[in-house]
Amino acid sequence: MKALPFLLPLSLLIASPTSGQALSHQQAQQAADRIDSLLNADLQKAHLKPNGLIDNATFLRRAYLGIIGRIPTEDEARRFYEEGSADKRARLVEELAASPGFDSHLFNWAGDLLRLQTRQEQFGLGWHVWLRQSLAEDKPWNQTVGEMLSATGHAASNPAVGYYLRDRNMQLDNFSNTMQVFLGRQIGCAQCHDHPFDEWTQYEYYQMAAFGGGFTYRSQDVANTIKRVGSDLHGSEGKGNFKGRKTAAQAKNKQREAQNRNRKLGNQLRPVFKDFNKNAIFDNPKQQLFLPEDYQYNDAQPKEVVDPETLFGTHLENVAPEDRRQAFAAWVTADDNPYFTKVIVNRLWARTFGHGLHDPIDDWSSDSEPAHPEVLAHLETIMKDVGYDLRQFLRVLYLTKLFQRECESEEPALGVPHLVRGPALQRMSAEQLYDSFLVLTHGDVDDTQLKSHASKWTAYREQVANLLNADSRDLMRRAESTRQAEQEFRDAQAKVREAQKQLASAKTQAERKQLQAAYQEARNEQSEARMQREPLSMMNMMGQGMQKRDKGFIARASEQPAPFNPSTLVREFGGSDRETPSSSNTTATVPQALALLNDPKTDIAANRKSPLGKRLLQLDSPKERLETIFLTLYSREPSSAEIERFTPLAANPETLRDLTRAMLTSNQFIFIQ
Repeated sequence: MKALPFLLPLSLLIASPTSGQALSHQQAQQAADRIDSLLNADLQKAHLKPNGLIDNATFLRRAYLGIIGRIPTEDEARRFYEEGSADKRARLVEELAASPGFDSHLFNWAGDLLRLQTRQEQFGLGWHVWLRQSLAEDKPWNQTVGEMLSATGHAASNPAVGYYLRDRNMQLDNFSNTMQVFLGRQIGCAQCHDHPFDEWTQYEYYQMAAFGGGFTYRSQDVANTIKRVGSDLHGSEGKGNFKGRKTAAQAKNKQREAQNRNRKLGNQLRPVFKDFNKNAIFDNPKQQLFLPEDYQYNDAQPKEVVDPETLFGTHLENVAPEDRRQAFAAWVTADDNPYFTKVIVNRLWARTFGHGLHDPIDDWSSDSEPAHPEVLAHLETIMKDVGYDLRQFLRVLYLTKLFQRECESEEPALGVPHLVRGPALQRMSAEQLYDSFLVLTHGDVDDTQLKSHASKWTAYREQVANLLNADSRDLMRRAESTRQAEQEFRDAQAKVREAQKQLASAKTQAERKQLQAAYQEARNEQSEARMQREPLSMMNMMGQGMQKRDKGFIARASEQPAPFNPSTLVREFGGSDRETPSSSNTTATVPQALALLNDPKTDIAANRKSPLGKRLLQLDSPKERLETIFLTLYSREPSSAEIERFTPLAANPETLRDLTRAMLTSNQFIFIQ
């Protein structure tokens, strides 16, 4: 969806989400007005006044960066200024909230919160595609969380299992993150000992963690396929059909023989299904959670079985083993959970305005005191009324007068209730900076989505389905060929190592050149052998044609594999490494300033292929060039003082480049005023 002209009434600018909870503009505005009224009442009691309203230029830039995560193009800025209607700010909010840019910006936030890593095994890509689509389709947040917390099976059939596979073999750490991310409770300390600053004991921690104590990392689909193959190859004996045996002992012996046969068959087929258990989870009702062997408190014994039990909100105990995770997911996301709704509305408030009504945003307790209790309660009501539709909830926040107020002049102290007079002054996130540079070099690319993620994932799912449904004898032949491919890969590895040794011992340039060719040939053989060895790898799923289509393709940060590599501009500016929840930062560093001054991507005035470069070539007047640069970078026209000071610099291409780069490093560009 490209930017709409300001010709339609507000009611027609609102996209209808799939959740069916869309608010009319009037409803959203009334909810926003109520927020402002409650805030103002609290300020009046404290003998304070809200900050003044910002001008159109500041609002324009704040709206684009806050709602869709990028600066506006020059054309978008001009269009906003030329619009003469009195409600053009509200129209802009509605337009941006209904655009693909909103989906992109929200996904960056959610991926950072959930620590999503696109390249992590096969499941990482599936989880990326699933979460991106869930947010774009306005799937309710409680449903999204519930699907992740109750997910089971293989990633190919249920990509939401990526949430648990993200922390494979670290089940207790995953549970600690779950409590922090969705319920705002920092209980990780209680994993090893009673919590020193909260009410949690170590035993209580294990009681809660026991809701996830029954899953293992294996694929039931593979187990069923092995049974099918055994049945096909060995008839009724492979099925374990032992009725009619003369004695119970004979039946038991035959059953044991079939189990051994299937175990042997599983070992034979293991090369084909070797990565399946890395990408699947299976609920085992017989599996339980035990206290650690060094448990030292008097309320239980080391290595004792712990039964699941909730410790706040609706009390759950004696849950059937097969229902543990489903019950836990329902409890976490329930409307009456004392923290679930509070935590998500507070996170979105902090995302919008720079600080939470309760800070820190992920450290709640039973005696937490938010700055504006009535506002928080109203936000909870709004979230429930819109059915946990994040787009609809955020629309309300963007329509408040608070979103149009001047920034706070001082940084609020952490851990102290802070009366809100205006948004916090925020620095662009790394993704906002990345996407804003795309605007400068390529214009609006909100509609441009990389096809490779979804295409690779679709191809992978098809390959998995074909493998699980393959003819039994074909599977056995494939297992044998895979074993051979494994041996060929190992042989190729050895050949590469030998070629490396010979290359290192070369004494003449001619000898080195000859050995270099042999080494490269060995590397090529190794690469080909790897492709044969890993038939379900993403490289094989991709295909050469798709690689060519995506090569050099320009798309926003949300479309790139996450996390970005450490050497990239995004990571330099604090982009998340996706190791801990919401680990991105906006801390200023000297290398960042050097990158803006020296990175070729930032030399936008000299890039004749960029929208700005083309536009500057069309302008003969230095004043018009200066106006274009200010509209492009700052989303406003230069002041009379700036015109007088900088017009001479705009007359010369070299000084114009220097001016542009200086503007890129300024606080006016990097901060969201």
